[in-house]
Amino acid sequence: MKNRSDPKKVITDFIVSLLSFAAIVYILFNIYTLYSVWQASRSLNQIPQQEFIRLMVYGSSSSPDGNTISASFSIVDTNGNEIAKIERSWTGNYLAVEFAQVEFDGKAFLFPTSIYGKERIMQTNPAWKKKTSLEKFYDDNRQCLLLGFGSTFDERHELYKIARFATRKIPVLSFGRVSEYSMDLSSCKINRFYSIQRTTDGNLIVVEL
Repeated sequence: MKNRSDPKKVITDFIVSLLSFAAIVYILFNIYTLYSVWQASRSLNQIPQQEFIRLMVYGSSSSPDGNTISASFSIVDTNGNEIAKIERSWTGNYLAVEFAQVEFDGKAFLFPTSIYGKERIMQTNPAWKKKTSLEKFYDDNRQCLLLGFGSTFDERHELYKIARFATRKIPVLSFGRVSEYSMDLSSCKINRFYSIQRTTDGNLIVVEL
């Protein structure tokens, strides 16, 4: 008599094989992505000091639905030219900007990732739906436009790879290479211009213009 395979075992073996294959593909994809980002960082020079955002807080208002605060934010490139301007209101009494940083071989690449409102100065990590994503304003056509005039397409493309990794647009593990920071803007006065910059020693600061 011929042995008949157990249908349930066949299905189980197929699912296990499929999951094992998917896991191997995902691991290889992670390794490839990390290598690609590492190579991109090697090809770029570290920018010693950089301005990322200029902003002005217009003011706050209250209503039965809650408090809101309005402001304008301009993302600028390495030459100080405006890439995009975001002008709107956020729920809350104060504003904050989030950044993500990738580090390889002593080089640190920093990217503004989101703007959000908060009810209290010490509040952190609001719901993601309440955040305004910034990556879409400087990553375009496979280029990171934070590199301004004088950079090449290849350089902007390499920075684009790093930005996608830093902002988690690629579904891979960070391998401890990504650090996230929140810049509190509660000290910014109404109707005054401010600039968010990274200093030569790597610190993020808010400077009144």
